Amino acid sequence: MTAASSSSSNGLARTAIEVSNLYGFLAAVFREEVSEHFLAQLRSPELRQTLTDAGITLDDSLLRGPDQEVLRDLAVEFTALFLGPGEHISPHESVHLPQGGNLWGAETVMVRKFVNALGFKYAEEFSGMPDHISVELELMAELARREGVAWEQGDTDGAANSLSYQSQFMAEHLAKWVPTFCSKVMDIAGLSFYRDMARLTVDFLESERTDIERRIDIAKGV
Repeated sequence: MTAASSSSSNGLARTAIEVSNLYGFLAAVFREEVSEHFLAQLRSPELRQTLTDAGITLDDSLLRGPDQEVLRDLAVEFTALFLGPGEHISPHESVHLPQGGNLWGAETVMVRKFVNALGFKYAEEFSGMPDHISVELELMAELARREGVAWEQGDTDGAANSLSYQSQFMAEHLAKWVPTFCSKVMDIAGLSFYRDMARLTVDFLESERTDIERRIDIAKGV
């Protein structure tokens, strides 16, 4: 007998997959400049509705402006915000913690060890650092995806295991630095898109901190 009923497990599976998809979306936002394909996704009715439900209304200029002009403006903003040259906001955990301030800090090593311990592999073309925000969000996306599969299979122990890793990584990493990072983005971003995405990220992580624990209790039959 499982801790959750079949109908409850189905609902929890859908929740986990939705969570995984949102983590994946946010990872894409911060990973690289917006591509033509990603811009098309942003303009799709389905994604626009999802963002609206989350309290985000995309700027009309992004939705209706000429593709190349919008892509150029977003690329310039992405570069200025996260790459430089000059003063920019590093998208790496080790830079934002009080005891850090440098790339390849202790937190970078901790994230790499966490990823390796779970048996996850980086894409062959990946040449960045393990504590880049997009990598950390992708890790959570995969953990939530595995949680969803476990719920679908009625495997509450598997769901609880994936959730415990989500809870640990949230507490030890994301919650400690991403709000600070996003606050800086909201302060200096010139385009509403990156301000909106930073706000969405903060709100989503805060919501997940609570809901992960709720799902753990259900998986454990508490």
